[in-house]
Amino acid sequence: MALRIKGSYGLALLFSACITGWLATGTMVVSGQSDENGAPPPALRDTDQQKALTRVAVQDFKAQQRDNLLVIRGRTQADTKVVVRSETDAIVRSRPISKGQQVQKGDLLCELDKGSRQARLAQAKAALAKADFDLNAKERLKKKGFATTAELTALRANRDAALAQVEEATLEMARTHITAPFDGIVQGPLAEIGDQLNRGGACATVMNADPMLIIGQVSERDIQQVKSGLEADVTLVTGESTKGMVRYVSTASDVETRTFRVEVEVSNSDHSLRDGVTATANLHLPQSSAHLMSPAHLTLSDDGTIGVMRLEGKKAAFTPLTTFTSAKNGVWVSGLPSEVTLIVVGQEYVKDGQLVDAVPVADFNRKTAASQSGDSQS
Repeated sequence: MALRIKGSYGLALLFSACITGWLATGTMVVSGQSDENGAPPPALRDTDQQKALTRVAVQDFKAQQRDNLLVIRGRTQADTKVVVRSETDAIVRSRPISKGQQVQKGDLLCELDKGSRQARLAQAKAALAKADFDLNAKERLKKKGFATTAELTALRANRDAALAQVEEATLEMARTHITAPFDGIVQGPLAEIGDQLNRGGACATVMNADPMLIIGQVSERDIQQVKSGLEADVTLVTGESTKGMVRYVSTASDVETRTFRVEVEVSNSDHSLRDGVTATANLHLPQSSAHLMSPAHLTLSDDGTIGVMRLEGKKAAFTPLTTFTSAKNGVWVSGLPSEVTLIVVGQEYVKDGQLVDAVPVADFNRKTAASQSGDSQS
């Protein structure tokens, strides 16, 4: 009599047989171990991955002596520019000068109406003459014993007061002649004949453009390198080129820009340089030691500091740069040892203190070219 098995028990026996067969054919790992033909355990796989170091290309650099130039961009400004103003109240009667005219110190710019000033001067002179006569007469009487010392003292005081009035009237008369305070060129605006000039009113502007100044701003990072007496090559946007010298360096920075005012003085005896023109001054700084390299070798730290990755033993080491200046064939950087080995390829993919597989840049490029050639042929 055949043995009958219920359907549910049959299915269970069938699944058990399949699982037992699959386990018999597989590889079982116990406690991170396996047989010699199986895959390595996770602990060994992690160790193998650590041994696969990042390959980078390195290059040796030596410091060089370089001529330092500091570029200052600014504008020209006349050494002296003065608005000549009236010292009294009067109407302009004549103005013998015009815009652009060259004047000498003491030349008449504006002549004002004298009014009653001449009469007051004559009156003051007459009072002085009377005071002198009275004083001389009293001194003769004093010698004869007919005048006292007190009377002489009073007359001397009157004579001094009359003399002061003459001086004041003479000075007021002179104020009607407004003259040039120094040699220069007349600039506008000018007072017109018939204008009423009050005290402080402008007659004309006189500009002395020799020497001419180049006014610029220098950042706080570079200001320590700028000293009075440094030579500069000056180029104007209008095409003129000349040489100058630093004559002033500010000791206080602009509050908003954190820059320092620098003045470069240039000779302008022929008055060819104009006021208010955009100019560039290249200051010749003392020579310094620096490294010339491609800007592609620079990298950034996690906090955004510009620097380079150099090789220390078998590790990458980030070094911040003190300064860097653009050049035609790269950048000049400072802040590195005189002789240094830099990571020039792959520096973006390694961190400070990370072990690396360093290869000379020539070998690295050769292997890379060979690899690319093989890929293209396949």
